[in-house]
Amino acid sequence: MPSSTTHAASRRATANNEPRATARSTTPERILDTAERLFAMHGYFGTSIRDIMQSCGMELSLARYHFGSKDALFQQAIGRRAAVISRQVIESLEAELAPLQGKRPDVEAIVTALSAPAFAHLKSGDPGWRNYLRLLTQIGCLLERPDLTAPFYDQYAPAAARYHDAFAKALPRVTRETVELVQHFVESVFHLVLNELYAQEARSGAKALTTAHIERMRTYLIRFAVGGIEAMVSSASAQRGS
Repeated sequence: MPSSTTHAASRRATANNEPRATARSTTPERILDTAERLFAMHGYFGTSIRDIMQSCGMELSLARYHFGSKDALFQQAIGRRAAVISRQVIESLEAELAPLQGKRPDVEAIVTALSAPAFAHLKSGDPGWRNYLRLLTQIGCLLERPDLTAPFYDQYAPAAARYHDAFAKALPRVTRETVELVQHFVESVFHLVLNELYAQEARSGAKALTTAHIERMRTYLIRFAVGGIEAMVSSASAQRGS
C-alpha cells in the first residue's frame, strides 16, 4: 500500500506552479491546450491542424504562424509538461527512499513512487494534466517517429535514469538487461491502467474518475506490477541457475 511519504509526494505533485488549462489565455497556449486534448483523444495521425484550429475557433494561419507545422505543434504539446512530471517523479522517489537511509529499497516502494505524481494529477481534476497524461499513452503508437516524442524523452531522461538506478539497487542479483525489462514492464502497465481509466470515463462519464476509483486503480497497478516483476526476476534467476 502507498506509504505516508508517497502521499506527501502526491500533495507536492499538485502544488506546482503550472497554470491550470482553463487559466491560459494567450493564443499559443490556447492552441496548445486544444492540441493536447485532441492529440490525446485521437492520436497524432487522427488529428489535423485544421481540426485543432476549428476546435479552438481560430484561423488556420495562426497555427502556421506560431508553430509552423503539425510536427512542431505535437512536439511542443508533448514536451511542455515533461520537465514538471520528470521533477515530480524524482521527488516522489526521493521521498520514498529517504527513510531507508541508503538501505536497499523494495520494488513496491519504487513502483509506488513512480505512480504517485500522475495519479495525484488525475485526482486533482485538472483537465490539462488529464489530457497530457492521456497524450503520453499515445507514445507507443509513434515508435517509428522518435522525432515526435524526443521532446518528452529528452526532458524525462533524468527521471528514467534515477528509477533505473533504484530498480538496479532493489534487484542486485539480476542482469542489467532484466532491470531494463522491469522498467519497461512497469511503464507499460502504467500506460495500460491509464488507458483503462480513460476508457471507463468514456463509457460512464466523468463520474468514473472519482478520487476513490482512481486510487483503487492505482492500487491494482502497484500489485500487478510488483507481482509481474517478482515473476520476471524469479524466471530470470531460474534460467541462470539451470
